Amino acid sequence: MHDLQHLFSETGPLARTIPGYRLRPQQVEMAGRIAAAIAGNKALVAEAGTGTGKTFAYLVPALLSGGKVVISTGTKTLQDQLFNRDLPMVRDALGLPATIALLKGRANYVCPYHLERTERRKGASRTARKRATSASSPASPRPRARATRPSCRPSPKIPAPGRRPSPRATTAWARTARITRPASSSPRGARR
Repeated sequence: MHDLQHLFSETGPLARTIPGYRLRPQQVEMAGRIAAAIAGNKALVAEAGTGTGKTFAYLVPALLSGGKVVISTGTKTLQDQLFNRDLPMVRDALGLPATIALLKGRANYVCPYHLERTERRKGASRTARKRATSASSPASPRPRARATRPSCRPSPKIPAPGRRPSPRATTAWARTARITRPASSSPRGARR
């Protein structure tokens, strides 16, 4: 286990590498609790005010753990700050050969159908401009073929019999699946 007191001290690697770095006791305490949670494979909920140094407090133990760590952010701005500035800075200060990757949610990628449709429209508008500017006789407009739009969302997975799906999958499954009840001899609520 690394000595967090030394790493966060005024003479430690963070202070030597990062301009304007200063020791914050709350940051060292938070880093110690995060390191203990990672080492014990336990969950930890930590809350700290502005200026505490939360970012370095969780990045240092995460990088020192040597394992895979997922850091989820609430905003893309913070995500970009972590990936482009803070993570490389702390990694270099600690001298660790950690590999980092940036993963963005599904909403940040383009749907292949919409991309193709946009490219077709751009190509069609260029062709129309060429026709309009040419001195030749105007061509008759072509009828537009209407394509069926594929679904851009992945289809929900229906759980296998005997397996309990995640709550999110259950919601998606319940919205799309037809739930049928076996026929019974008496209707519900009927007295015998």
